[in-house]
Order: sequence, then C-alpha cells, then structure tokens
Amino acid sequence: MKYFSRLLLSCLLSFWVCQAQAELDSASSLSLSVDKQLVKNANRFGVVGQSVLILKNHHPIYRGVQGYANKELGVKVTPEHIFPSYSVAKLFTSVLVMQLVQSGEVDLQHSIRDYLAYLPQSWQNVTVAHLLNHTSGVPRYFDAVMQRGSFLADKKAVYSSLEQAPTHFKMGTENRYNNTNFLLLASLLELKTKKSYKQLVDDVIVKPLGLQNTGHASARAVRHNMVSSYQGANGVTIKNLDIDWPEYSFAHSALYSTPENLATFIAALIKGKFVKPQLLKTYFNPMMLSDGTAGTYAFGFEYSVEDNFIRVGHDGGNRVKLRHYYNVENAADNYTLVYMTNGNANDVWTDVLADSVMSVIAPEAFKMATLKEQFVEAALANNIRLMNDVYDAVKAMKGNDMAAVEQFLLYRAYSLRYGSGVASSVGAFEFLVQKFPASENAQQSLNQIKQLLTE
Repeated sequence: MKYFSRLLLSCLLSFWVCQAQAELDSASSLSLSVDKQLVKNANRFGVVGQSVLILKNHHPIYRGVQGYANKELGVKVTPEHIFPSYSVAKLFTSVLVMQLVQSGEVDLQHSIRDYLAYLPQSWQNVTVAHLLNHTSGVPRYFDAVMQRGSFLADKKAVYSSLEQAPTHFKMGTENRYNNTNFLLLASLLELKTKKSYKQLVDDVIVKPLGLQNTGHASARAVRHNMVSSYQGANGVTIKNLDIDWPEYSFAHSALYSTPENLATFIAALIKGKFVKPQLLKTYFNPMMLSDGTAGTYAFGFEYSVEDNFIRVGHDGGNRVKLRHYYNVENAADNYTLVYMTNGNANDVWTDVLADSVMSVIAPEAFKMATLKEQFVEAALANNIRLMNDVYDAVKAMKGNDMAAVEQFLLYRAYSLRYGSGVASSVGAFEFLVQKFPASENAQQSLNQIKQLLTE
C-alpha cells in the first residue's frame, strides 16, 4: 500500500511538473509571437519605439518592448521608459466626473451653465453629458490657438474668446472630438472640489494608486526616462515639436505614464476603486445621438463592440492606445491592452496596432481583429488570393451585409494609406473597386489615391 501511495504521488508530481512546463512553453511561445508582431509593426509603419502590456482578467500575459527611446542616440526602449500619453488624460477627467455624479453633486442632464454661469448664453442647452461624449457642438478652442500661435492666459479667457464664435455643429447630432469639452469639465471639477485639476488628479488617482511614473508636465520639462517623441514627414521620422500645453489644459492633454501605471488605473476603475461597479456599468453605455443611433463615446471613453467584446478606452496623440475589452455576456472575461509608441513614419492608427497584437494573443476570441490583420498583410504583399479569403470570411461574419463588407475594405485601405503611405494602399483600393465596381465611393477613393501618387 505504501508503495502504491508513493507511486501515485510520484505520478501526480510528474503530471504537475509536465503541466507547469507546458504552460511555461505556451507562454514563451505566445510572447515570442507578439514580439514578432511588434517587429512587423515597426517595419510596416516605421514605429520608432514600442512598449506593450496585455492582461487577461487583470493578470499580465505579455510584456514587451521594441525599438528606440531615442533613435539619434541609439537608446533602446526598456520597460522603465515613460511615454507621453496625450489625450489618455481625458479618462482621468471622466473618472473624476463619475465620482461627482455618483455623489449627487453633478447631474449629467443639467446645463453646464447651471454650474458655470459666466459661460456664453448660447451654450445654455449644452449638458454635462454632451461635453463628456463630444456631442456639444461648442467651438473648438484649439483651432483658435493654432491660428493665433499662442494660448490665452486661462480658461475664462478662452471661454470669453469663444463667445461670438459659431458652433462647431448642431448639438447632439454627431460625435466630433473637441478639447473645449474637457476644458469645461475641468472648470466644473475645480468649482466643485475647490482644488486645481492637477492637484485633484494627484489626490484622487496618482497617489492612492501609487502611480509613480504618471503625471502631467510641460512639453519642455525634462523627465528622467522619458522617451523622445517623433512624427512622420514623407515616410521618415523627425523629432516631434510637442505642443507646450499650459497647465489649464491638463484635463485633456500633457499626460505621461507607463503601461503598468495605465493598466493599474484601468484595473482600479473596473474593480470599483473610484465608483460603484453597478454605476460604472451604466456609465459604460454610449450616448444616443439625435437620430437614434448610438454614439462612439460612453462617459468620455471611446466605445465600440466587436467580436462580442465591449471595448472602452482612449487614444493618446495617435501614438498610444489604452483599451479594456470585456465580454458582452460576462464582464469577468476581459483583456486590457496598453500599447505605447513614441511616433511613426506616417500616421498609423492606434486601432490598427491594437488589432494586430490582439489577433496574436487570442485569434479565436478576436476573429474580426484577426481578419483585419490578415487583410493588411495580404494587401502589403499584394496577395490577391489571401485578400479574397479575408473578403469571404468577412462576408460570412457580416451575414452578407455588403455595406458592412465594403466599409471593412474601405477602412483597411485607408488604414494603409495613412499607416504606411499612399503607394502601399493602391492594391487595397483596387481590390475594393473590383469587389464593388458600382460603388461611387470606392471609385472616388481609388482615383484620389492615384492622383496623390502623381503629385
């Protein structure tokens, strides 16, 4: 009997060791595959440096870096490097407003002038919800900054300067991204809390979560381990002339952080650190537009549904993507992605980068993301057979909704046009016209691309 017990224990230990080794091998294989995808993205889109963290149910399943923190000096990206995170700052603002709504101090349906009576009378119908979801139509103050070449002294001076400016669009009819919305939310937060926006972020988010590598700073500030920023110029990268945002704009800009810090912030939000989970569930619903369609923002978070996952998060300067994916039926089935870059040779969309790595992480769960990645690869290689395979698969997934299929191909073609240059997208646009020869939009798009090649 003792011999049998020892034999059984030995077999169990052997099984556990083999299982653990298999899991390690699988994790190693996955990590290598995502590493290869980062190299692909660097080669395709001229990405200078990348720092990526992916979690499954809040547990890290991938952490990788690639490329340069400073290419002129040959400094490679490390996990310790800090990245400018730009408009990801808006998520901090959204969460701070969530707290005021939860406590009853702010009503989403009240006019912003109920709180800030000095605002232009013409903004009376603009609610807090309109601001959060970029449906307000108020004038865009940054357009005036670009024309003038300088920022005004403070927020009140900005609002005064916009008093006679025409509205950007009819309120509630569409989503149009606008930094003025979050400037107004900052004023609301400061009024209610009697603190500066920067102090409020430190007191409520940064310090309680121990985010030692997160904060706001002038573009001219020198910070230890901060990567250099780059922008595309005719397919090559040059040092980015970062906008020196004033402190009053921090509610929508000038954030810096790391993948670990941003993932910690999202996890804290999801787990109920800032607002009750049942309230967060109601906040993560897109605002309905006046025509009855769902908007693309939910309480200031970018919102979409794909592959049976609700996706919430934000883009940062078209260089950073912070996104949380949770299953429509089961929020406990979730992923968090933080994809940080410091610039690229053209203007690749962060959605493209996000889809590319999620297609590697879980291709069966993220089938549409996988098809997007496959189409990009096929178009760049001018592989018509593979493009046809993707077309057939998308058509099946969309239930033969040909308008949706055309939109898929059009979006992918434009993602190449902006991500890797005009010439790289010609094959994708030609394929689009081949599949939709009667589409005026498809033909016009191809003609525009060909025109650009001759200029």
